[in-house]
Amino acid sequence: MLRGLLDLRPSVGVERTVAAADEAVAQGLAAAKVYAFESADYPGAAQSDVFDTNGTTAVGAFIFDPGNANSLATAFTFAGGAYRILTVPGSTSSAAASINAAGLIVGVYQDLANVTHGFADRGGTFSSVDFPGATWTQAMGVNHAGQIVGNYADAASVEHGFLSSGGTFTAINFPGATGTVTTGINTAGDIVGGWSDAAGSHGFLLQAGVFTPINFPLATSTSAFGISDAGEIAGYYSDTAGNTHGFVYADGAFSTVDVAGARTTLLTRIKNGGSITGICSDAVNGIHGLIGR
Repeated sequence: MLRGLLDLRPSVGVERTVAAADEAVAQGLAAAKVYAFESADYPGAAQSDVFDTNGTTAVGAFIFDPGNANSLATAFTFAGGAYRILTVPGSTSSAAASINAAGLIVGVYQDLANVTHGFADRGGTFSSVDFPGATWTQAMGVNHAGQIVGNYADAASVEHGFLSSGGTFTAINFPGATGTVTTGINTAGDIVGGWSDAAGSHGFLLQAGVFTPINFPLATSTSAFGISDAGEIAGYYSDTAGNTHGFVYADGAFSTVDVAGARTTLLTRIKNGGSITGICSDAVNGIHGLIGR
């Protein structure tokens, strides 16, 4: 699930090296930022991932036993202190990736033939989101107007981003990239995502038809995942020691965001008012969903 975007079973084999994490900060290229986090862990699951919240409901996926290939991802919602499985019709595995103010949820599922599709859940009414002619499709972000972004693969297995607006699909490709994914969209229609080339993985912002690369200072790879209506961008990056950190990019400045004591931190969204969601792995390899302010 979430092909090419976010490994639902993050690597936790690398111990945190503080010096590497602070390198960009020490050079004055970035700052550290502190949030108060609460975990959102599906009961009994060894792995919980939170990808978005609309302020009242958080969405994500859980896996009971990440070490077992037969233990598959299942979409869930978390609201009012209660967890609920999101049952996607015809699915063998699923992940809820984004939710807007009206409660429209989009995400990803695999069917009985192991084909990956996007989905949209409008108050319990599900529909598939499939880019025309694609071999697989993922729906990854939705804004308040109901515009959906995601990614798909063509017949040559090349990944492309897309925008679905009013049922019309438009492919999105970062210039010169070997692959493109789109993951977040705000009310103004500004889009963020990732692209790859021979040098590695990078984030991007697409605003008014203009692409801008997003690369955390001194990082070996960067992924931009969510964008607020104020233009703040949340994502994650890998440093030179192989550690993964969350980041926020706002007003032209990068800030590292790490959960204290965690081996890895990944941010998935930043919402109006500054609240964030994400994922972290702890010292004993547990993987937790995060909601922070």
